[in-house]
Amino acid sequence: MSQGTPQPSGTTADGHRADAVRNRSAILDAAVDVLADDPSASLADVARRAGLGRATLYRHFPSREALRDAIRQEALARAETALAGARLDEVPARDGVRRAAEALVPLGVRFRVLLAEGADADPDFVAERDRALAPLLALVARAVGEEAVDPSVDPGWAGMVLANLLVTAARAAGAGLIDPAEAGELVSRTLFDGVGVANSWPDR
Repeated sequence: MSQGTPQPSGTTADGHRADAVRNRSAILDAAVDVLADDPSASLADVARRAGLGRATLYRHFPSREALRDAIRQEALARAETALAGARLDEVPARDGVRRAAEALVPLGVRFRVLLAEGADADPDFVAERDRALAPLLALVARAVGEEAVDPSVDPGWAGMVLANLLVTAARAAGAGLIDPAEAGELVSRTLFDGVGVANSWPDR
């Protein structure tokens, strides 16, 4: 059985130097932490948190915007992987929403720096985000089809509600207002049941 082409010592399978890969990962991790605490932090602050020199940081990310773009791409890649791992199509829509929230809310807390950005102004990012989060739209459409959501509700509207619930849950978890482990049930219950008391509407 073929063992593949041997890689030079210190080189990953795709030809990148292992130390360069480690440095890039360390910079991204540090940037997520530093910018979440202080969005105006400098690249020097990020390099310091990563334990690397500024020259090393600039070799990987020549500008603040390049670093932001990398953080966005990392967040989207993790979200896509998390949703795939949640196996949303194996359970009823209500349980699927709970699974989706359980998968995405911890990522929202981790990448909360992005929640404050005006990312909608970047059409390329919006297109990539929509592709990564497409399983959520399919899940909402299925919820309407299963009549877990009122069939008269437009799926686009229900999708916007779910997206905003997920963002709100991530912000609340990041602020310590809710336990991230409870976010799935909270999001699912709020989407499908609302926050009012059943039968509390006055007779009209």
